[in-house]
Amino acid sequence: MAERERVQLERGFVLHQRAYLNTSQLLECLTERHGVIGLVAQGSRRRSSGRRAMLQPFAPLRLSWTRRTDLGRLTGVEAAGPAFGLSGDSLFAGFYVNELLLRLMGRGDSNEAVHSCYSRCLAGLATASATARTVRLFELRLLRALGYGIELEHDVETGQPIQSEGRYRFQPEHGFSLCVGSKAAAETYGGAELISLREERLDDAGSLRAARRLLARSLSIYLGDRPLRTRSILEEVVARELNR
Repeated sequence: MAERERVQLERGFVLHQRAYLNTSQLLECLTERHGVIGLVAQGSRRRSSGRRAMLQPFAPLRLSWTRRTDLGRLTGVEAAGPAFGLSGDSLFAGFYVNELLLRLMGRGDSNEAVHSCYSRCLAGLATASATARTVRLFELRLLRALGYGIELEHDVETGQPIQSEGRYRFQPEHGFSLCVGSKAAAETYGGAELISLREERLDDAGSLRAARRLLARSLSIYLGDRPLRTRSILEEVVARELNR
């Protein structure tokens, strides 16, 4: 970045924070028009700093910064609304969503659709008891926003609409094709389950389990071999919800 970038009051969220030098923090932030960016919040760990309480995950912010390299300097922060009150299972799910964003998005990749579906996800986690459904829909929308959307409308081999009574085999980065003969259950999905995901209903345990399996397989293509640290915690949350 040859010229110094100056941005004022950009909408964003803190995804991750860690101590930096003696009194500062290193922030990873999701912003509306600049994607994920790294910022140094100088002096924010001092007791006298008013920024410390504001620079928390799940709080909508207005961020100002300057930068010439990949790492910028935070110059201002304002609250853009009340923080989303996540606790218990929804809090664990929120940390999973944050880690997923950091793994899938490169720094500086502008994507307003990602910011929008993240905000929508936090609102869902804060107000709904269906944590598993909210997370599955976020994963679906995130893949779509990043250009990795799953084709849930048609059989990719015949062009025919997916039928609720059919059973389909999933080909990653390609789509679904109707199964002929017997296939291992782990390799196939019911048409009704795919339609439920496409219509963003996921209103029964079977559809939620199928969505979890499908989305985990799709995400693994882009996440690589290094597992998400928050995945196992989220799976415990989802299992409790499905077994209620």
